[in-house]
Amino acid sequence: MTAWSQDTLTLLAHAVHYALVAGGLIGLGWLLVPHLVTLHAPGSSRPTALGEHELRVAALRSAAATGRLATLAPPAAGVVVPVRSAAARPAAPEATLLLPLAIVASTAAAGVHAAMGPLHFREATLFGLFFATAAVAQLGWTALALRSVTPALLRVGVALNLGCVVLWATTRAWGLPLGLMPAPEPVGPWDLAAVAWELGVVAACAVLLRARPPTSYAGLRLPAWVDWHRGARAVAVASVLVLLMLSLSGAGG
Repeated sequence: MTAWSQDTLTLLAHAVHYALVAGGLIGLGWLLVPHLVTLHAPGSSRPTALGEHELRVAALRSAAATGRLATLAPPAAGVVVPVRSAAARPAAPEATLLLPLAIVASTAAAGVHAAMGPLHFREATLFGLFFATAAVAQLGWTALALRSVTPALLRVGVALNLGCVVLWATTRAWGLPLGLMPAPEPVGPWDLAAVAWELGVVAACAVLLRARPPTSYAGLRLPAWVDWHRGARAVAVASVLVLLMLSLSGAGG
């Protein structure tokens, strides 16, 4: 591979990595800032469903105590009585927790592979190509999961990320055969972060496969951020911050 092509691939890898970090920061700002502004804005508080329920119960008890329970007037015309519809019911944890975790972790792991690609291109073209391929594969998996989730896609997520973890463990314990890596490589913060995210994808996909029968994936889609489980939102925020700190520190690369 010529020096020009190596430089081009290095620039592309850096561009992908920093685009993921910048996109994550912009996305967090876009998602969190309006929510925080609305939460703390004057007059933004409103009675909760529990408070309304307690008021209704108190009214019924008062009517029963005074003998007026059977003569309670129906709601006046124009008064909307809140009724919880099927669409308002809490979404299944597979959609609000597991799927966001898998998508966030896959994207973050791709960011690590893109960031470490230039370093490994300088070490060996084969290593650099592996990191570039891994980043593209993980980003591609994320894009497909955002469109439609199928059992086959979840199995690919397990195989892809578990394969990366096994290869990482091999290089840290023994190196690689055929003279590719005669001695084990040291463990660093970048690869520890990548392995943690890859194991997260494996775990989330495996639980999703066990939680749903093969014929029930038609309606499984990534919900809006506000509907994510708080654990998934915390992981998303932490992932962006970890990628940012690693990028600013230059650790391992």
